[in-house]
Amino acid sequence: MLLLASLGLAACSTPLEQEPAIEIVAQEGVFEPLAITLTGLGAGREVELVATTDFDGSGMSSKATFVADDEGRVDLATDAPTEGAWAAPDAMGPFWSMTGSLSAGPAALSADHDVRLLVRADGEPLAETVVERRGFGADVEVQDVTDDGMVAAYAVPAGFTASDPTPAVLVFGGSEGGLGNARAAATWLAALGYPALAVSYFKSPGQPSDLENVPVETFLTGLAWLRAQPGVDLDRVFTFGVSRGGEMALSLAANHPDEVYGAIAPTGSAVIACGYPNGYVPAWTLDGVGAPCVNPVDVSSPPETLVDVSAIVGPTVLACGTADPVWRACRLLDEAMTRFDDPTRVRSVVQEGAGHFIAFAPYQPFGLDESGADPAATHQARVDFWNAVDEVLAEARR
Repeated sequence: MLLLASLGLAACSTPLEQEPAIEIVAQEGVFEPLAITLTGLGAGREVELVATTDFDGSGMSSKATFVADDEGRVDLATDAPTEGAWAAPDAMGPFWSMTGSLSAGPAALSADHDVRLLVRADGEPLAETVVERRGFGADVEVQDVTDDGMVAAYAVPAGFTASDPTPAVLVFGGSEGGLGNARAAATWLAALGYPALAVSYFKSPGQPSDLENVPVETFLTGLAWLRAQPGVDLDRVFTFGVSRGGEMALSLAANHPDEVYGAIAPTGSAVIACGYPNGYVPAWTLDGVGAPCVNPVDVSSPPETLVDVSAIVGPTVLACGTADPVWRACRLLDEAMTRFDDPTRVRSVVQEGAGHFIAFAPYQPFGLDESGADPAATHQARVDFWNAVDEVLAEARR
């Protein structure tokens, strides 16, 4: 998913034993992070690394200052900037920390884009290169699905066939409604090698306008459709719900263990909350009957509002940030953990200082400007969360 363009290096005007260069090596890991090393800089020299790109017509950039070691090297994975857009050692810092007038949604960030890296000292260029970042959806085929009244999109890896049954994922977003974020997440899952059906459950045509009295049948229809697709391993179907969608991901896995193997619920909850914005009506209905729920601002949760997470037969992935400005995600995660019969089946990502938007793919400069949250912490939570998702799905592949 990452393709490095050929390096174009500009020599420094001052003769050095080694010509300045930017060395880039693809690394193992989810969405293939890079190792970046600056060489030939001169011992103790202060340099600035600048990254620039264009997302859907929006210019983005980042920069940071480093001091080269005695060998004239800077390794971004181990050397912290003395100042700049990120503070700790991080080879991918130039990419996720970029800022600018970004107006595109998360789906646009799945497109191919070039990132220009420039090293300069005293305002003079030393070396530069262009990194072609393959979009996370570059090797994915996505089709709209309208069967049975669904507002959905099915994402599969390019060339996906039915010859090798593969774990599959039913994906839905949170209180933002619509299909956009779920479609993006399904695309990212397909980029990792797994078919994923994204479904909208409110705020799309023919659906409730708010997260109130949403029929659970919407999800069950999507689940049945996904399980009917060629190549789907019927014993390894997962649900993936973000934030308010997290409670439905856990609920489906708990209440339909014959159809759902495991659940992925970043910044989610194992308590059924009431509607939004009206916190005094049911969020969900089944056969037209509202599900027992608790107002999200309430402290206590009646037993009938608790998801029986111990009934989930397979693994669960949970994630939260302690600086989540939307709701008490880490308190909800801690509460859920107490009710699993076997906590070792749970991959839990808890990141100090991270915000709410943990479910977005890593290495992208999107959704990191949450009030009170540390962008670097949120980004690290994304890396850890997606690594956990990839590990769980890889272990489920038979």
